[in-house]
Amino acid sequence: MLDLAAGTGKLTTALRERFAQVIAVEPDDGMRAYIEGEAHAGTAERIPLADATVDAVFVGEAFHWFDWERALAEIGRIVRPGGGLAVIARSWGEQEQPGLLPQPFRDDLDEIWARFHEGPRDFPDWVAIAGLAGPERYVDEVRISGRDLVDLHLTASTPASIDDAERAAIAARAYPLMEPEYDLRVETELYWRTFP
Repeated sequence: MLDLAAGTGKLTTALRERFAQVIAVEPDDGMRAYIEGEAHAGTAERIPLADATVDAVFVGEAFHWFDWERALAEIGRIVRPGGGLAVIARSWGEQEQPGLLPQPFRDDLDEIWARFHEGPRDFPDWVAIAGLAGPERYVDEVRISGRDLVDLHLTASTPASIDDAERAAIAARAYPLMEPEYDLRVETELYWRTFP
């Protein structure tokens, strides 16, 4: 099994509880340093594995960033015949609970987004583009402190791309605006595809 764009290895760890061999691939040296076990530098578009090496590829919270055409070709190359791709996407209350975040914090997040992306916070329909089936949906309710909710949003891939000092300043502005606790609806979607 392969955890592609593994980040700090949270999904890798969960997969290793279920499968005998799990390889992680992550481009960021700092994130990859947290992964225990076999982990390689690489991207979805250049996976450092031989042809037909793994039975399945798992992607958690990263597929929308890939160059899909190149990534799907690479995944198809390294997956054994009949193998598959599983993509996990999660929303932390943004769609289900509009107005959850105070507007000044939302404004900061929108400004960061605009630096790295053109247009609104909508991605193309990567599910259709990649020919994925699904979704299977799972919903959880989570109680989270206001401070942790700010930190959660600031660890998303786009805010994580800014300077640490700027991220800390945004957090310091946002913490006093938050409620002590939130009941957060967390929706996880699973999509999949098999390869011939």
